[in-house]
Amino acid sequence: MDRAVGGQARPSLRHNSSLSRANIHRRSSIIMADTGQKIQRSYSFWDQTQDEIELESQIENSRPKSEDSNQGVQGRVKSMIYSDTCKGVLKGALAYFVASWAVYSTTLSSILGNADSKHLICTIVVYFHPTRTKGSMIQSLIFVILALSFAFSISVTLMSISAKSYNMESPELGYGIDLVFSCAALGLISLTKQWVSKPTFNTACSLSAIVIISCVIKEGSQDGSVVPWTKIGSIFRIVLAGCIVSALTCYLLWPTSAEVKLKQQLKQNADLQSRLLKIVSRSFLGYDHIESTETSVLVEKVKSNLKNLKKYLEEAKFELYVKGKEKEYHLLEDLVECCGKLWMTMAGMRMSVEFKYELLDSGNHAQTETTSLRSYYSEQFDGNTSNESDFEDDEAVAINSKDLFDLFVYYLGPSIKSFSYTVRQILSGVPFNSENEIEPAVEQYSKSLSLAKDLYSENQLKALKKLYEQDLFKTETDFDSKVDQEEVAASCGNFSFLLLEFSSELFEYLRILQELKAVSTHNDTKTFEFLKFWKRSFPLSSTTPRRSTINDMVSRIQGINDDYSAKMSLNYRVWRIVKILRSVDVQFGLRVGIGSLFIAIFAYIDKTKDFFDDWRGEWALVTFCIIMNKSVGGTTMTIKWRFLGTFLGAFTAYCVWVLLYPNALLMAVVGFLFSIGCFYIIINWEANNAFGRFILLTYNLTVLYSWTMANKVIDNVPDYDDEGGDNPIIFEIAIHRFLGVSFGVIWALIVTMSLFPNSARSRIRRGLSILWLRMGIIWHSGPLAYEVDEHNEYNLIGIRDRKTIHMIMSELETLLKQAPMEIRLKGPFPIGIYEKLLVSTSRIIDAFENLNSIIEINKKLTPSEHSVLQSLAGEMSELENRVFLIFYMLASAMKLGFPLANKPASTEHSKERMLAKMSEIRKRSTSEKQVLSDEDFVLLYTYNLVTNSITNELDVLLGLVADLYGRVSEETLEL
Repeated sequence: MDRAVGGQARPSLRHNSSLSRANIHRRSSIIMADTGQKIQRSYSFWDQTQDEIELESQIENSRPKSEDSNQGVQGRVKSMIYSDTCKGVLKGALAYFVASWAVYSTTLSSILGNADSKHLICTIVVYFHPTRTKGSMIQSLIFVILALSFAFSISVTLMSISAKSYNMESPELGYGIDLVFSCAALGLISLTKQWVSKPTFNTACSLSAIVIISCVIKEGSQDGSVVPWTKIGSIFRIVLAGCIVSALTCYLLWPTSAEVKLKQQLKQNADLQSRLLKIVSRSFLGYDHIESTETSVLVEKVKSNLKNLKKYLEEAKFELYVKGKEKEYHLLEDLVECCGKLWMTMAGMRMSVEFKYELLDSGNHAQTETTSLRSYYSEQFDGNTSNESDFEDDEAVAINSKDLFDLFVYYLGPSIKSFSYTVRQILSGVPFNSENEIEPAVEQYSKSLSLAKDLYSENQLKALKKLYEQDLFKTETDFDSKVDQEEVAASCGNFSFLLLEFSSELFEYLRILQELKAVSTHNDTKTFEFLKFWKRSFPLSSTTPRRSTINDMVSRIQGINDDYSAKMSLNYRVWRIVKILRSVDVQFGLRVGIGSLFIAIFAYIDKTKDFFDDWRGEWALVTFCIIMNKSVGGTTMTIKWRFLGTFLGAFTAYCVWVLLYPNALLMAVVGFLFSIGCFYIIINWEANNAFGRFILLTYNLTVLYSWTMANKVIDNVPDYDDEGGDNPIIFEIAIHRFLGVSFGVIWALIVTMSLFPNSARSRIRRGLSILWLRMGIIWHSGPLAYEVDEHNEYNLIGIRDRKTIHMIMSELETLLKQAPMEIRLKGPFPIGIYEKLLVSTSRIIDAFENLNSIIEINKKLTPSEHSVLQSLAGEMSELENRVFLIFYMLASAMKLGFPLANKPASTEHSKERMLAKMSEIRKRSTSEKQVLSDEDFVLLYTYNLVTNSITNELDVLLGLVADLYGRVSEETLEL
């Protein structure tokens, strides 16, 4: 029944009509991004009008066209040859050929010195392959310098001490110092490698370990009376030559710039966000579920793109710093940060759409798709296009909460589509053109965006005003109706404001682009501020308050008494010192050091020294140090591939030697061809790409080491009679290599499982428990908590401890890959359940980030916002307590392996009471003529949606943990 307004009946939104909802068209103003021109176009609510189709075609035409997939065979072959993949593989293979020729050539080989480790030059090329960006190569060379500086310093120091002890007729003391401290250095290298956790640093650490083992353990155990300067100098020249070959190939043959790659990824990011914005806005205006295949694919592409942005930004830093373009780097860094903020805002809009979909009963809604909106306006406009939205004349009303969505879409839908189009048009045009230069129209884009933003903001305020003028918000209704109304208001208001914030962040993006354009145009001044280390400062004040707040919360939960803790301070300090030894990282370093000592000691015992040399014990030691990982699963991950790769490399080396020796040129060419397949695996395999490295390293060690032995140019190269000396027995060398690697692998597995064992399975359970507890404490401490500054202004603190959460999550993802590799007597590891646990946990972390991104936009609270938060403090605290209880229950169940309670803490009533209180505050402010705008509720809208998302994922986690450990039953309570 229609409600009377001003003596006339106003139509409701639920009249029966045969008209399709798509027949209702409205006109709306659009700001064209490239010109700033204001035009009017006709929009349909769900279907596309001809105007919309024409506008969308303009965006599609502005995007870069992909190559024709229907090209002929010749075209495909040409594309493959000129592809980055083919170029990268050829670069690696050519660098390997040049490095190997330095060993095969008598002249070049003599320059490298008298060491029998000349194969290291190819090892360097494989480890630091030239198929990387120029920035990555600079980073690699810096790490190599650091690693070699450490390795040679340790080697020279220990060998000097050993020589002095030998001359003092105490050789055992010198050997002992060499053994203990060299193994301690190997443990420290492994520990540092885990801390830094960068691929280029990892390979530099492996090189450092090889140098220490070659100089100290191998040479020092043979003769400790002198420092082997000749050997050290030869190894230095070999490593230097390998670095030069790899670096020159990287820079001279098809060079790849990280800066260019970064700009390409920024362009791709803008295009992906444009496509996703189209889907999100259409899903909000319609009833389609946003979780479609297309959306999922785009979301994964954006996530992958953001990872690539961080990767190439780090590499571009080295390129730009060397060129003196520090300002350009910092601006590119700001652009990447903007991309992350845009993505977080986009994720918030997706959350609004998902929440809206939950609120609507899609089945019933589909049946009642015809509305009075159509019947009422079809009488005025004959089902065709209506005029520009006139909010004052529109008098349609909503009967229930679901109708509020239709009303909101009717009033603001055309403006959302228009504004979305302008934003997407800008995203499709920025930031760089095909020549990787900043788009010339960026200044015009800023002006157009400002005009479109003002237009949308005006229509948004009118639409929300119309929404809250509905009788539903003014009359006294039951509790459930109030909750429904506020949920609708939260979804609609949050989406519209987030779209506005998205444009604000895009405006900042354009501002940075304009500044970058100005800096890059006037690049006469080069700066090298990074070299002025004495001017650097490391502020800690920004993180200290937040962490102390977390620590205070942990202390309150644990019930720690400060006075009692003060009395026990001495004991506590002792406990903290002992706790360091219980750290997984420290135990890993000790594990590597002790394990290395048990292999290296055979090089110093007189009875086993010859055996160690004959069977190439240093190869086993190098393999042990490189393959060791913190967890059992991490160590076992690559064992299969290492065994297979070592066998294939040794077998191929044996065949090549038997068939081609002593033809150096043919052996070098075959090595080049063989390396092509290996480099393809190294560069292009996403998983187990180390397999190619295992094959090639074994091949080059076996063949090139044999060649060095057969073509000694200096008399003091050591002979190994069991391997044929200067007439090498290639089969013996290949067998020794394979058995040496095999022993190193087996010993690594034994040490990992017996000395300070660290199971990936147990660690992932403990990690999830700690992560959930941390997240619970963070939410319990108040995501909208604020503090008062010196000006008596209220500032939001934001989500605390986010960096630690991401670090734990990253380690859990690594452990999940390792856990299935461990031996488990109970049967296969339930990796499917744990994958789902991490996915849901990751979504909660994303929800944290979404809320924090809104907080970061403007941390200062207005007096009205503070008043609203104060009024809702009790309800919010109760809701946060219940969320914390669920986190705590999950963490306890995972830690103890206990079943879950049948009825966990519920958040529904707490959420509903908070929403009802919001409704009361809104009505009270209207009756008391208190100035409260819709913007004062934006934080609470987002808080409500984020909380809803978190509780939904917590329900999923409860179900998954119940699948793992079951629920409490009679058997559980039996003693």
